[in-house]
Amino acid sequence: MYQQPGGSFVPPPPPSYGNSFYSPEVLAQKAAYVASEAKTALILSIVGLFCFGLIVGIIAYRKANDVLQTIAIYDVGHEKKSIATTAKVLSIIDIVAWAIGLVARIALR
Repeated sequence: MYQQPGGSFVPPPPPSYGNSFYSPEVLAQKAAYVASEAKTALILSIVGLFCFGLIVGIIAYRKANDVLQTIAIYDVGHEKKSIATTAKVLSIIDIVAWAIGLVARIALR
């Protein structure tokens, strides 16, 4: 809590998002990129659960990883971080499930 010398309460300043090294246009462009690619990665990782797990899983993992790196570098799109993390986890499940299926198929021959 912040207090002025007179004892009255002063609320803390709001958190500022965005990196001051980049122009507002670049930050807006990167925020739109994050929103679009996070949604695409989530859709691909869900599709990978049902078909083409290895290929779609790898693509979804790379997209989700790119989104998380963009969020970290440009400090924008924090509301999409959970979507990208979910896509990354689901894509790992896609790849692992595909590998287990492959081993099971070879073992059952």
